[in-house]
Amino acid sequence: MLYGWAGTTLEIDLSRGKIEKRATDRQLTEDFLGGKGTNAKILWDRVPPEVDPFSPDNLMIVSAGVLTGTMVPSANRTIITFKSPVLGIKYYCAMGGFFGPQLKQAGYDTIIFSGKSPVPVYLWIDDDHVELRDASHLRGRDNFETQKLIKEEANNNEIEIISIGLAGENRVYSASIEGSSSASASRGGAGAVMGDKNLKAIAVRGTGDVNVFNGARLFELCDQIIARSAVSWEVGGKNRWLGAGVDGQRLWASGHFSGVSPELQQQITSFAKPSEGDYRKMHSRDAACFNCSLRCKRVYPMNGRYVIGKCQYVCAGMVHSRVLDYDFSLRFYDLCQKHGLDDVSLADIIGFAIELYQRGILTREDTDGIVLDWGKADVVYALIEKIARREGVGDVLADGVYRAARRIGRGAEGYAHNTKKLEPLPLDVRGEPRLALPIATIDKADRTRGLSGTYGMWERPWEEKKKYIEAGYFQYPKEFEKFFLSEPDLTGVDYEGMVQFVSYNEEILTLTDVTGTCFFWTNFWPFPPFNNRPLMAELVSAATGMDIDEAGITRIAQRIIHLVRAYNVREGVSRKGDDMPDLFFQKSPKPPHRQIDRALFNRWIDRYYELKGWDNDGIPAAGTLHEIGLDYVRQDLEQRGILTPPVLV
Repeated sequence: MLYGWAGTTLEIDLSRGKIEKRATDRQLTEDFLGGKGTNAKILWDRVPPEVDPFSPDNLMIVSAGVLTGTMVPSANRTIITFKSPVLGIKYYCAMGGFFGPQLKQAGYDTIIFSGKSPVPVYLWIDDDHVELRDASHLRGRDNFETQKLIKEEANNNEIEIISIGLAGENRVYSASIEGSSSASASRGGAGAVMGDKNLKAIAVRGTGDVNVFNGARLFELCDQIIARSAVSWEVGGKNRWLGAGVDGQRLWASGHFSGVSPELQQQITSFAKPSEGDYRKMHSRDAACFNCSLRCKRVYPMNGRYVIGKCQYVCAGMVHSRVLDYDFSLRFYDLCQKHGLDDVSLADIIGFAIELYQRGILTREDTDGIVLDWGKADVVYALIEKIARREGVGDVLADGVYRAARRIGRGAEGYAHNTKKLEPLPLDVRGEPRLALPIATIDKADRTRGLSGTYGMWERPWEEKKKYIEAGYFQYPKEFEKFFLSEPDLTGVDYEGMVQFVSYNEEILTLTDVTGTCFFWTNFWPFPPFNNRPLMAELVSAATGMDIDEAGITRIAQRIIHLVRAYNVREGVSRKGDDMPDLFFQKSPKPPHRQIDRALFNRWIDRYYELKGWDNDGIPAAGTLHEIGLDYVRQDLEQRGILTPPVLV
């Protein structure tokens, strides 16, 4: 039997209404483990470049991590993978909450959705029983109504549901898939792909166990992780929530907002520390995902139910609209969850529209008579409704800033700030090489997968950094210590250490999304409880019985990174796309940071490609693919003329 993995994969052909159960492929799991890894291989095999994101041949793959549902702290992630309508390449979302563990407990590692249902349906999973149910009565319902009705039909309030709202049904490019307790697959158009397939929801009830190979050893390792989880920012200092340090002075809102007011800074502080400021008037309690003691979410009563918010939501809507009010931020996020919208992209789209109106590029005739002014909550709410329903100007904005700008014309393209066509988070990375480089190069084009808690220690005194290493929390190779202990270079000129950290962090975060753990625990904290790669290998070994060590798990991470890059190269990604918005190069940050020019940025890219074993255009070299066990990828790229076959003599 398989340990760690549940052992069964579900194939759902929505076009024919066919459900097939098959054994989880052991070779696939050993080569790619789970989550992001196995999903990437399935997409490579079955969704070639000829497939449009809104084609029935596009897949939506819902998979749990290899450790998801076990006793491992924070192992609760569900990875949803698809070809993105926003970026036009492979994309994935890592969703917390409780869905993934329930899926494993029901006996399934992965659900592969293909085709497109002729009528609205939802998938019902009750342990061994799996069926597609009619969802015509759920058509037009928001996420709150949908999940409530499904639970009432099942007469069970304990089932886990992920669903789409109006935005997903209408194929809004920023549509999300929403789960319980503020868990969502938000970015890249996940909800639009689900809506295109006429799949309204997935409901699962699992009552089984996730069997592990060596429970005693896994328990010991988890005990060690928990013991480390209470360590504070300062070595030996007082405990505090490490995720609370949101620096309001770093907000930039992609150019739609020119500065940060003291009022906005106070709102952010109030969220991070709900015992202080205006948020204490509404804060009810904290919330967490399955098997996680962090409790990084805030719960607020509102209109007879609760709004459960994550750190990001408190600033995105306010920054882009300049409505500096905590009631507004809660209402904004509530509407995002209700209709199924990515709060980050949506906020940027709304700021983009207001800026175009203020510059005369959009007029009242374009906006259905709405005057788009800064600081107007009612304007924001009206735009959200129009976008979710694709009504009037909302139909244009529903395509995201990149495509909307090209439909609008008249110079709108100059204000459509994006990376690979995806709207950025409202955080300033000008003069931040350690954040800008991963945003430009990693497959998510998203700052959240470019962060590392170690960066918070980098600028601290040498003595503290030395203690940090001695305490065992420096999770990088020994040779990286020289970069860490040296004076931090905030200009990007001395970039060797920075690029090596970025490349290594990508491997750490890949393993995070393969195992199904939360990156708060593996890389986001300055003192990560999962403090080294050998520990991750031991966890996988104890859970699955695989004979795997640090070298083995590193090889898997690298294999996934190269496979994903090759997939996206096959879709047309190249060096030209590994870039930052023009705004990044146009505005100067505050000292000691310096303005980055493209020549310096290109030197970062050169070195990053060199470390990865890719050519000057970002294509994985034939030798690199061969060495990592991806000869079938090399052959495919050669047949397509992307790689030149070696000359035989």
